[in-house]
Amino acid sequence: MNNFDFTQPQRQSTKGLILVFLQQSGKMIKSWWPALAYMLIKVGGENKWQIIGLILGGLALLSLIHSILFFRSFRFQFDGNQFVLNKGYINRQTLTIPLERIQNVETNQSVIQKMLNVMGLEIDTAGTKKKELKILALDGPVAVALARQLTSKIDIANLENEDGEKSIQESEEEIVRLSNFDLLKIGLSQNHLRAALLLLAFGNQILEQAKDLFADKTEEISNGIGDYLGESQWFLIAIMILAFLFVSFLFSMIRTLVLFYDLRFLKTKTTYRIVSGLLNRKNTLVPFNKIQQLNWETGPLKKLFGIYQLNIRQASSDENARARSIELPGCLDKHLEIIRQDLFGEQSPDQQTAIHVHPRYFVRNWMYLGLVPAILATPLYIFHWYYIAIGVIWIIAMGLISKLIQRKTYFHINSEQIKCSSGSVAHKMKQMAFHKVQSVEIQQNIFLKRRGLTNIKIGNSSGFIRIPFIDINLAKNLQDYLLYYAETSDESWM
Repeated sequence: MNNFDFTQPQRQSTKGLILVFLQQSGKMIKSWWPALAYMLIKVGGENKWQIIGLILGGLALLSLIHSILFFRSFRFQFDGNQFVLNKGYINRQTLTIPLERIQNVETNQSVIQKMLNVMGLEIDTAGTKKKELKILALDGPVAVALARQLTSKIDIANLENEDGEKSIQESEEEIVRLSNFDLLKIGLSQNHLRAALLLLAFGNQILEQAKDLFADKTEEISNGIGDYLGESQWFLIAIMILAFLFVSFLFSMIRTLVLFYDLRFLKTKTTYRIVSGLLNRKNTLVPFNKIQQLNWETGPLKKLFGIYQLNIRQASSDENARARSIELPGCLDKHLEIIRQDLFGEQSPDQQTAIHVHPRYFVRNWMYLGLVPAILATPLYIFHWYYIAIGVIWIIAMGLISKLIQRKTYFHINSEQIKCSSGSVAHKMKQMAFHKVQSVEIQQNIFLKRRGLTNIKIGNSSGFIRIPFIDINLAKNLQDYLLYYAETSDESWM
């Protein structure tokens, strides 16, 4: 076993200088590529390549100088019960965190890090909006030892396999391991519409940058495409849409493979360890006591394959940002039950009778989703009868969706926990222990007040659980009980 004295200032591995240089060079190329592209296309003459070469050489020299200065100024160490990281050579920055504030420690290896035989390490805390505590290059044994000391009470193995990944301890139990066939099923059941929107956003960003540089050309090309689509038959446009959807489907499949390749979900008595990734192999440690909430969901395809998607929610310092979460894209019902028992014990709220929201919730959703849009589209109805048909179909479809939403919105509660259900096509669940509660808010507008109903919002440090359209007396009793429990409980929320 290797012993390392992290109470003395430490530098990264010298191989990290290469990574810092590549990282800085990438940033410069990203900033300068529009100018280089403009010169490549617009500037003529025999000296064009010499000018471009001089610019690239100058950028490389600046990147090298920055990399050396940044590498030499980057140091980290333990100072009592705190971890201190110093970086920056002009604007000096010191990051200090108490060890008990650490939520998880993640080691990772990109393709380049594997080639250099080093590992990266990231520290996630509740006190930062993003992962600011990053160390780019550590030798494998150093990364393992540092991760062990950062998590202090978490017992981490200090052995490594041939890929630089920590080997499994005898005390660790493997709960889930995803095969390539599992990833295929998960990829098929992903939200392909979200992938399509990501591709559209990325394509639009590239187009906007191209417009700034080549306004005449892009306008000419876009006009040509517009004319071609205007003259094309409907089936050609349909083929293009289908081709785009197919590309979105492939994007979802590839993304799933790259992010979750050979995923393993392991546990000890006090922690989870999640290992996954094809190009960037990540190894994340999550202590049980840092987990604020467990979310899981299934949908028609996921249900057909018998899989659930899990999100382990941790504290977030920014209330407006999406709370930090550790994603497990696929597991079976038996795996879900093991995780729930680890976090919440055997006294599940499922054993209690479900409390459904008021039927008025269906009326409200149908009105907002179906009737209001149909009424706003009224001017279209005078142009052709099929607009009326579309409006009727829309109202019926939104009525069915609203009914599904109302049926799937309910909650179970016992003396220590709450589990809430929501969704329409997909079925989403959230479970939280009461000692994690930090706020309880009753929200009631004039329409709800007239009917004796209200919405209740139960918050913790990772977000909140919202229960709509329940009886006001029930909501007030629940609020009183939750606040009393949170104030009198001796269990720590972190």
